[in-house]
Amino acid sequence: MGSAQKLNIPSDREERLHYIRRLFSAAKGPDLELAWSGGRASGVRKLNAIDAIQYGRNRNFINGAVTHLSPYLRHGCLTLNEVFAFVKKQSGVQAEKLLMELAWRDFWRQVWFTEGNAIFSEMEPPKVDIQYQPLSDSVKQANTGLPCMDGFVRELLDTGYLHNHARMWFASYVVHHLKMDWREAADWFEAHLLDGDFASNHLSWQWIASTFSSKPYYFNKENLERYTGGKYCATCSAQCPFDASYEALNARLFTPSIATNPKQYTIKSLPMKAAHRFQANAIYIHDEMLSAHNALMDKPYPKIFVFDPVLYGNWSLNRLQFVADCLHEMMNVEVWMGDTHEVFMQKGVGQVVTQDTPNLTVKEILAPFAPRWQPMEKLVNVRLSEKRLKRFSRYWEKVSPLLMPDI
Repeated sequence: MGSAQKLNIPSDREERLHYIRRLFSAAKGPDLELAWSGGRASGVRKLNAIDAIQYGRNRNFINGAVTHLSPYLRHGCLTLNEVFAFVKKQSGVQAEKLLMELAWRDFWRQVWFTEGNAIFSEMEPPKVDIQYQPLSDSVKQANTGLPCMDGFVRELLDTGYLHNHARMWFASYVVHHLKMDWREAADWFEAHLLDGDFASNHLSWQWIASTFSSKPYYFNKENLERYTGGKYCATCSAQCPFDASYEALNARLFTPSIATNPKQYTIKSLPMKAAHRFQANAIYIHDEMLSAHNALMDKPYPKIFVFDPVLYGNWSLNRLQFVADCLHEMMNVEVWMGDTHEVFMQKGVGQVVTQDTPNLTVKEILAPFAPRWQPMEKLVNVRLSEKRLKRFSRYWEKVSPLLMPDI
């Protein structure tokens, strides 16, 4: 990207899309669809449109009443606490399914805070034999020959979003049918998601693989056909690998694991950079706090966001445009592109204040600037042991009486 440069995000949406496309010419994918415009205003509109009761009835169907809130929660346009409170007040006991799904987001995040970079390696030995073949171009280019799986990939690449059930089917196909490396697939998948979140994404892939669950997840044609309304199966002429009973698929796909230790993946540390004695303070805006309503926006210090290639170098174009939408709504935020260290050097920043994050790469980048971490408001103020964070059921047993005492 060359030396750091200050950006001027256009107010007009079409100009903004073009501006980001030109700046990030190597970023892949189409422009951000209007329906997925970034920012708090868009997130609030989606929040006000949700139907928690219908969600509970048909959320597993591809055309079900899902909320589409995940990109806005992921980037801090909306907070988990405000969404949880809104849904609970709006629908009460009838919103239990949606409230539980919101709690899953907190669970994944608490695991990331506790385990750090361990979530990028296997959390537990696999319960069945899994293999680690490279992720093939045929998968990444939607050329597997299976209309369902290729359709899921095309939707992901075109929109940056995929229904959760489709994510599970796709991950199961890649890991258990194609025997490909879950970690490589998870990395690729996360880079294309508008709601890409390392905790929920990578730990979900491990849940599928059985390295963070008691058994592997798999499905059959009947399940897929039912919840897609036959969208893919009706015209499919491929030899279907899913057309069998669960018992037959279990026998075909799985053998007991011989692994006694979880597989470890190397995490590269960033080069160490020297600390500085500048006097200026600044608010560092990162990609989990993209809202003008964030409490740190009231601090009397310069607010700075940096499109740093270390953090955003493999993001899809539409996700970069989503972030630009968010930043456009946030008044008085300086937006830069380049090396974060270089930006703070140019600004004479000696200390940064920012919202706490489990993302250790962000913490490495900010280490030379004596960061002060503003804790996020917890969904529930309770201590969770490592044992509780091994399974969602254990987490839910602990937090549900506190989150929903009247439900």
